[in-house]
Amino acid sequence: MRQLSSRAAATLATCAMFLMPGTAARAAEWPQQPITLVAPFTPGGTTDIVARAVAMQLQQQLGQTVIVENKPGAGGTLGAGIVARAKPDGYTLLLANVGHTAASALYKNLPYDFERDMTQITTVADVPNVLVVAKSSPVNSVSELLDYAKAHPKEIDYGSAGIGTTQHLSAELLKKQTGMQALHIPFKGAAPMMTDLIGGRLTFALDSAASAAAQINGGGVKPLAVTSLERTRFLPDVPTLDESGVSGYQMSTWYSLAGPKNMPPAVVQRIWQAVKASMDDPVMRKTLEGMAANPGGMDPAEFQKFVHEETVRWTTLAKDWDSND
Repeated sequence: MRQLSSRAAATLATCAMFLMPGTAARAAEWPQQPITLVAPFTPGGTTDIVARAVAMQLQQQLGQTVIVENKPGAGGTLGAGIVARAKPDGYTLLLANVGHTAASALYKNLPYDFERDMTQITTVADVPNVLVVAKSSPVNSVSELLDYAKAHPKEIDYGSAGIGTTQHLSAELLKKQTGMQALHIPFKGAAPMMTDLIGGRLTFALDSAASAAAQINGGGVKPLAVTSLERTRFLPDVPTLDESGVSGYQMSTWYSLAGPKNMPPAVVQRIWQAVKASMDDPVMRKTLEGMAANPGGMDPAEFQKFVHEETVRWTTLAKDWDSND
């Protein structure tokens, strides 16, 4: 009787293994259907640009259609929430960025936690931000901006793609390090924010170099400084904030792939390997170079640790902020 029970148990265990969607057998077959990559901001911004470049590469590496869906709103948390609630089978992914690591500290009653409730897969790109003002602005340098802010303490404002986004984080870090007062004006994306900046309805913005590139080249905005500790090859004549007197200022916008919690490890590894391989693709390299971006490809375990460090960094700083200022 015991022998029969053992055989029955073994049979049931084997059947269960093949029925479970997270098994190695199922992962080896993945992907068997189109993959959705959620870009949680409006079309035209850096997140959207990166998402489409990544989608094209994943499509080539995985041999399956990858569809980019823009789900803007609430500083990128709306799109992240959609992915967090999705089935953890690898068919719904998020093009995340640094701003998601601060979201839990900035949004009340957020239905998910980016660090705990998402599967962190890998980095895709790392891009410096650039401090820009409208072409019509009387400000032509960081020191002039700080002097202007002191002279007009209640008239300074800055734009962002939403609370907790890279533009918001960059500006609040600048405020903290300089003591500058400035009102935060959140938008639903970088593109509408840039429209208001060019129109003179905002004092300044700290947008990613990739997103601001067209307006810088077209003369719509003036770059005052970049946020990396070293000058970027994209804007070699533009000083860093550190060079401009904001000692030690450093901020970059990293982009990554994430998915719902509890994705099969084999699927995570497959996606990571695809991203890593894409970093050597000439088309992807050209895309990243055009954005002044450093290539990604960090392994999942290392990236999970990095996300934790970034979460601690930004949530600690966020305690000093009023998210409605």
